[in-house]
Amino acid sequence: MCDQHLSEEERAARPKGAVRFVDELVVAMTNSRIYSGGHPRLESSLGALVESFDRLQGEHEDGGFELGCADGFLFYDRRPLLGASLSSRRLIDPLVALESGGIAFDPRTQRDHLRTLVAYLSTGCKDAETYTQANESLDRQGCPTVRFLPPYTGLTGDGGPYEVGAQKEPSPRDVPTESIIDLDEDIDLPINLYQDVVYVLQDAMMKTCRGETIDVNEALGNIEAILRQLEVDTKSMMSLARYEAYDEFTFGHSIRVCFIALNFARHLTDDRALLERIGLAALLHDIGKAWVPFEVLHSTGLLSDEEREEMSLHTVYGGQILLDTPDSDPLAVAVAFSHHQTPSGGGYPRSVRAGPQSAATAIVKLCDVYEALTAVRPYKPRMSPTRAYRIMMSMQDHFDPVLFRRFIEVNGIYPVGSRVKLDSGELARVESQTGSLTQPVVTTTHAASGESLFREDAAKLDLQTSNAGVVEMLQEAEM
Repeated sequence: MCDQHLSEEERAARPKGAVRFVDELVVAMTNSRIYSGGHPRLESSLGALVESFDRLQGEHEDGGFELGCADGFLFYDRRPLLGASLSSRRLIDPLVALESGGIAFDPRTQRDHLRTLVAYLSTGCKDAETYTQANESLDRQGCPTVRFLPPYTGLTGDGGPYEVGAQKEPSPRDVPTESIIDLDEDIDLPINLYQDVVYVLQDAMMKTCRGETIDVNEALGNIEAILRQLEVDTKSMMSLARYEAYDEFTFGHSIRVCFIALNFARHLTDDRALLERIGLAALLHDIGKAWVPFEVLHSTGLLSDEEREEMSLHTVYGGQILLDTPDSDPLAVAVAFSHHQTPSGGGYPRSVRAGPQSAATAIVKLCDVYEALTAVRPYKPRMSPTRAYRIMMSMQDHFDPVLFRRFIEVNGIYPVGSRVKLDSGELARVESQTGSLTQPVVTTTHAASGESLFREDAAKLDLQTSNAGVVEMLQEAEM
């Protein structure tokens, strides 16, 4: 789990350009925090970073480019990288602390320069208080081709690349107008909250890899915030999901399972304390994968019997990790240990006798399978909820039948937050469910382009009381 690596097939299917470069940069930063210099897994991630850097250089005539940062978002070539920004707080935080507008890369940048940058960013640039001091530190470390940029200050300007080495004290630049407009259109997206949750889960996984104690109270604070956001704006919260290279889809999966479980559970109980406990258990249900050997967890072929047995131990590892964690919740321990068991004693880990499962385990187990089936990932398209439900129905004795029927009612055929096309040609985002599984309430756009799904002037439409209908559910585009 702790290594960040993709197969050649998966890597080929990954987003290219700046998004991939950001992903690989955070991959290397993450591995730098876990492994010592020269470790094969750190070197592998640096190699992937160099590869993505070379490809991005090819998009520019002179080979130099900027990765911008403003208002907590990354952007490139006058466009915000919203998807990449969701999972890059460890990169964004040092830039914000330095009051830097991003990073400029000279055409002469070499692997060793990127290595120095990665190591420096992974420490949070602790020896510097400003971007100019950080640049001086890079110079001392033998990295003259990478520069932290001055802050963006205005709302106009061409946002052209900063020429590294042209001046030691570059002047402040303007934020590209297009970037600000794009950010404003999506301003109600709870991106900062998502960034915080990714950060906390990353931190928990890295501490687990290093044998350190995780802080469940920090994670619990995020669960409280997620629950509040779901109550205020379920649509925007449920529309957020990303599966980046550096978690092999485990961070994104765990966060998404947490969202789905909380949204479902709040339709079952008003006990807020219980809801927060269920959310925490869902977020940490796969924490045991941090102890599964890299070769097994990230195998791209069929697992041998021994490898399958090792993979199944992630539930035992998860229970042990949380048992050894101060202030851990027994509910979270039980969910981590038993979310792959069946009520009759099947599944894993094997039980000598069947026994009742907690409602929390039943909820997380159901949401875990549903998310895995329906997730949009770089190497596979979305499976429709209808098909996922059929598969889950065929999994004999795996789910509580009453709870499963209620889940379908709450989740619907077109889940809240999903993007759909109406028979009018308009695109829309599902707002809430109605009494009909196929006729939700949606927020529509005013054109088929679908570029502004969260604008305040978008129309809300109850499909159960209108003549409109859903034609299809759409894939989410990379933000």
